[in-house]
Amino acid sequence: MAMNELIKEVEQITQAELNRANASFPLFNSKHEGYAVIKEELEETREALDTLESSIAVLWDDVRGKDVPGFIADFNTTEEMHAQAVAVAAEAIQTAAMILKYDMSLSDKAESEGMNNE
Repeated sequence: MAMNELIKEVEQITQAELNRANASFPLFNSKHEGYAVIKEELEETREALDTLESSIAVLWDDVRGKDVPGFIADFNTTEEMHAQAVAVAAEAIQTAAMILKYDMSLSDKAESEGMNNE
């Protein structure tokens, strides 16, 4: 049940992000533009996830008793990992918002083209 509630909250946050993006940037002019923006957001999500994954690997090394260099351990705190996980979520929300914007852009374009054909 908790996951369903969380998904609903993420949907609301995604809609808020879409509204912010639409207030700052127009709808996509083409499928290609929309794809490029979605792809960029997905790459940013993946990069954020890669950073978190590296930090979790260092944590796992520490759990197993492996030597972790101090300069790495100093920057690999649970607070930092938490911030990295939040960044992954934020990037994924931006990706989801751009997917919605893609649909909006196509719908808006189809409607305007339909009006021009009448």
